[in-house]
Amino acid sequence: MNRILQELGWDIYDPSVVRREFPLEKGRVDYALFTSSVAPVVLIEAKAPSSGEDGTRQLFTYAFHQGTPFVILANGREWSFYLPAEQGNYAERRVQKFDLLERNSKDSASVLEKYLRFDRVQDGTAHADARTDYQSAARQRDAEKAIPRAWRELVSLPDELLIELIAEKVVSLIGFRPTDEQIEAFLLAPEASVQPQQASRLTTIQRTGSSRDLHALSGHRGVSLRFLGQVTNQPDAISALMFLLRKLAERDSQFLRNFAKLAPGRSRNHVSTNRSQVYPGKPELETYTAEIAQGWWLGTNIANREKERLAKIACEVAALRFGEDVVIEFPNAAS
Repeated sequence: MNRILQELGWDIYDPSVVRREFPLEKGRVDYALFTSSVAPVVLIEAKAPSSGEDGTRQLFTYAFHQGTPFVILANGREWSFYLPAEQGNYAERRVQKFDLLERNSKDSASVLEKYLRFDRVQDGTAHADARTDYQSAARQRDAEKAIPRAWRELVSLPDELLIELIAEKVVSLIGFRPTDEQIEAFLLAPEASVQPQQASRLTTIQRTGSSRDLHALSGHRGVSLRFLGQVTNQPDAISALMFLLRKLAERDSQFLRNFAKLAPGRSRNHVSTNRSQVYPGKPELETYTAEIAQGWWLGTNIANREKERLAKIACEVAALRFGEDVVIEFPNAAS
């Protein structure tokens, strides 16, 4: 330890700079390093970190109350660098750990110089870099902890992009694209509820494209639609949206042109006079389009949440009130 400290610029023969067996409230610490006569700026315990939890706790407690910014635990091979004043348990307050026998010697020397070189400790650079490293590690821990929450929120309210990614992956696996409703139903239901028999049947339906079987499997029922006081039942959500768009197009010859300007999604146009431009760059998806009026095509493979969004836009363009003049309850569309 003396040789390392000396190489890092510490005057090991000056007791005002390096003190051995420095007394704590209870016990002693092997090394206390000073850059002034006020208080130690670094405490070093030259023992294995796992050899004495009580001693480690005492060391951290002392450092915290005395304002010592850096604590180092070393056993000659493993070195651990801690910021006792930061938040978290011992492991979370550790900004660096390395094994001299496992890490490249240049890397080890670089870490020691970064955190322990005398001039860097004296001017505060070492501590500032350590805090930056701690904050970066803390952010990474927070990000990792937030991943499950982010996933739960995504699957509880399926995003169009997420649905598109899953659909593309299914295409790469079996050569056939599932409907957005299938994907949405899967995301909104626990995976455990999909039994092997259901999964097998779902694959068969995806390959055959049987919409009646699909609706039976996913629990889809007819969708009731009220349009200006008149009630009609449609077999599914996309049929209800198409019915609404056709009705509005009949009332106003410019409706679809105005609607198309407001309807694009992230990666699709939804409505276009050019069938190939409904799903730009994806000719394999043209099969999921339907003509809703002379020369106007609608993409039909969209999530119910997106269908509801389009229905609201359609009502806005037609100067109607969604929920009053037009009432459609799209399954799983709540946001």
